Amino acid sequence: MKKTEPGMSPFWDYVGMKEMKIEEGYAELRMDITPNLHQRRGSVHGGALATLIDGAIGSAVRSVLTEEEISPTVELKVNYIRPATGEYLTAKSKLYHRGGSLAVGQAEIYDSNGDLVAIGTATFMILKKR
Repeated sequence: MKKTEPGMSPFWDYVGMKEMKIEEGYAELRMDITPNLHQRRGSVHGGALATLIDGAIGSAVRSVLTEEEISPTVELKVNYIRPATGEYLTAKSKLYHRGGSLAVGQAEIYDSNGDLVAIGTATFMILKKR
């Protein structure tokens, strides 16, 4: 399982997402909270939280793919629990199902105080590289 390193994904670099841990069917990502991620009330924008959930579950899915497979997101659901503040966010994700054409996972996001701020699920389609 190859970790996503800086420079591999310009978008991840832009929003500050980093893979901290990746194992078969499991991943942990970190996103430092910067002013660019804030919405007008000073907490982290919901779109940044959705991005972190998508990335974390995507990493868990990628951990069980072969070198010939890719996995675009086809569905994403997010529940926002409380405003996200602090220094950084940690997303912990796990895979629930990996079939022949779909994978389903779940992620939880915690702030730097350890408080749960959002949960989400996502479905990814498994395709052969062209």
